[in-house]
Amino acid sequence: MAHRRRKAKWSLILIRDANRRVKQFRVSGRTIALLPVAAALTVAGAFAARELEALQRLHELEALLDAATARSGAALEAKNGEIRSLKQELGQANDQAERLQQRMNELAVLEARLRQFIGQYGDGQTLPQGESASEVAASYAAAAADKLTAASARLTIDDIAELSEMLGELADSMEANLRKAERRQSELDAMPSAWPTVSRRLTSGFGYRSDPFTSKSAFHAGVDISGDVGDPIYAAGDGTVKEAGFNRTRGNYIIITHRTGLESQYMHLSKIGVKTGQRVERGDRIGEMGNSGRSTGPHLHFQIVASEKPVNPLPYLRQVKED
Repeated sequence: MAHRRRKAKWSLILIRDANRRVKQFRVSGRTIALLPVAAALTVAGAFAARELEALQRLHELEALLDAATARSGAALEAKNGEIRSLKQELGQANDQAERLQQRMNELAVLEARLRQFIGQYGDGQTLPQGESASEVAASYAAAAADKLTAASARLTIDDIAELSEMLGELADSMEANLRKAERRQSELDAMPSAWPTVSRRLTSGFGYRSDPFTSKSAFHAGVDISGDVGDPIYAAGDGTVKEAGFNRTRGNYIIITHRTGLESQYMHLSKIGVKTGQRVERGDRIGEMGNSGRSTGPHLHFQIVASEKPVNPLPYLRQVKED
């Protein structure tokens, strides 16, 4: 009978120190053969556990990065929103500044017009409000200065808009009053009140007098101003030449109609310098003094007609000096 082969046994002796017992372990050959595999599996498991731990840490870091990215995105969007809001406010401020500059330019134009008006007509001209031109200019300048000083202390966008609106109202008011003043001055210019000759010497007044040809009492419808033949004759006010011609009584004559409904008439001229329908302004040279028609010597017969009736010219003239 065959004997069974005994399996090889391996003895492992564990010696820890001199005072402790020696331990002996018996293991089979198969167990010894499996030890490297177990060791490899153990090492592999350790590496796998380490890799899983690293992977978990990686996921945690990715989550943290995503959260930080989201926060950064929100902060960036908030900053972008602030930038957009600031750009919008800047655009509004630029628009308001442009409007304000436009208003200031309008006021500068009005100021130039007012200065021109004052320079042309002087402080003696009375405006519709009963004030002189310089008083109106001073009042507007003071009002504008006060309002600009008050507004300059708080120049926000709303304040700039309010200042622009205020300047617009000031410009509109100033423009309206200047237009009234110009219309009033235009009416004054249309009044035949400027002296029509260089000479101021009156030789015959308005009303009844002894006719120089018949020596009888006759109504004299104007005033006679003496001078030399060829002396300039000026339009007494703005208007339109209604007639310019000759007849035996008037001689060479000119009739000007004025916007006020008045007519000024210039007679006995030596020369006529305007034509019918021509527009003339106060002070324009319209002819020359003469002795034409029913006249006893060089002079200008000047008369004013209101509602088709002659009226005394002297109250209309600015200055009368009789020599």
